[in-house]
Amino acid sequence: MSESRASTYAIKAAAFLIQALELDDDPALLADDVVALKRDPNAGISTLELESSVGPAAFLIYDYQLAEVNAEGNSGQALFDTDLRTLERAAEADTPGPRILAHAIAGDEAFILATTPAVHRALTGLGATPTLEADEGDLLPGRETARIRSETANDLLRLLREADSAAQRWLRAIQAEGKLDTASGAGDFVEFGEAEAALALFVLDDRSIQHLLRALNLFVTSAKEQANQALNPKPNGSG
Repeated sequence: MSESRASTYAIKAAAFLIQALELDDDPALLADDVVALKRDPNAGISTLELESSVGPAAFLIYDYQLAEVNAEGNSGQALFDTDLRTLERAAEADTPGPRILAHAIAGDEAFILATTPAVHRALTGLGATPTLEADEGDLLPGRETARIRSETANDLLRLLREADSAAQRWLRAIQAEGKLDTASGAGDFVEFGEAEAALALFVLDDRSIQHLLRALNLFVTSAKEQANQALNPKPNGSG
């Protein structure tokens, strides 16, 4: 792909975002900050981060060449229709993943603007993430909570092992492409595919893994405290 061709996509993506968000920026200038995540013959995904009233906000711009057909026989129109339905259903069901902000068709091209659920909630005034603190009304009987703790601890152990194994396979693939320094763990910028871009947005959303992070923090803190108590038992009779 030529540099001028890449710039054309970036300028169009920036122009659509400016129109959708009703900004006053110059598309040619904003295009310099547009990063291409994926580019197929009839569809592409770009990302752009802006400073907003709610802080740094990451956006995804999907673009489609409606009349062009890819190697799998899917037209840009078919991809646009499928992606639009998927994003709209995700918003209705409140599932993890990108949230649609706007879409448009201009001649033989189409665009979709999406962002993380957290930014979407902030921009649309839906409020902050609800608190995780439990009160007495949230508590279950002791016997039931003991069963749940045992079952979910087993589930967490299994899923975390699977997640770590998946992360290892992903890192090995990145390493095989020469993009991971095995000595330091550092790597160059990784160009995301569509699935990786969705995962990145999921992880960036403050609501996506809050329960997992809080549970892991509790496990680590409690395990360290119990180990400390085992190594330094209190004298008999001490309070």
